[in-house]
Amino acid sequence: MNAPRTLILAIALLLAGLLPATVAASADAGGEPASPEEVVNEVVTEALQTIAEERETLATDRAAGVELFNDQVLPWVDTDLMARFAMGPAARQADPAEIERLRAALTNRVANLYAGALQRYAEEAADFAEEGEVSLRTVSEDDKRAIVSARVRGPHVDDLTLRIQLYKRDDRWRVFDIETSGVSILLVFRDALQAASHGGDVDAMIAALEEGSVNVEEAWEEETGDAADAADS
Repeated sequence: MNAPRTLILAIALLLAGLLPATVAASADAGGEPASPEEVVNEVVTEALQTIAEERETLATDRAAGVELFNDQVLPWVDTDLMARFAMGPAARQADPAEIERLRAALTNRVANLYAGALQRYAEEAADFAEEGEVSLRTVSEDDKRAIVSARVRGPHVDDLTLRIQLYKRDDRWRVFDIETSGVSILLVFRDALQAASHGGDVDAMIAALEEGSVNVEEAWEEETGDAADAADS
């Protein structure tokens, strides 16, 4: 049975199922993962273990999901690059303080989206954490950018390929976008933000994020539905 698109979004947001049981992360001299694949592995190792162990808490306590995101995922996500991209043309005129305000609002929105996905799909995510399998492959890598492909199979997902884009900043690889079925989560987020703020200024974007009117889930359903229809035609 194919997974519903909202579950696929949840898996992509959670970075769930990316960890092959037989892959062990190597680390640099500082004890941190050095390569893009190792970063993906590091994020997922801790997150999946927490999801499997705390499924009941995560299903009922949104704050626990936000805490998991902030502690285990956020350090490996480039929210600054995400914010600049999501702002679109407004980023060219925005000052550093405005970009920081939007980055903070975007980070909070993503954390709550993550926690909400955990609540809605706690059992499925936990099943996947315990039994899912994946093949990781570096598609491309240069000094600043890399793409890691993850082919995912397991409970509730027959066969899914995620393309994880990473950017190197301050000597650390960080995730800034995930793509599946040809649809970029970051592009969906940007379009939803622009629509919610009516293509407005930074204040309007921040208000839209804080008020929760940026409907990423609905936009994702529409985009992936269109992609599926195009693939079937």
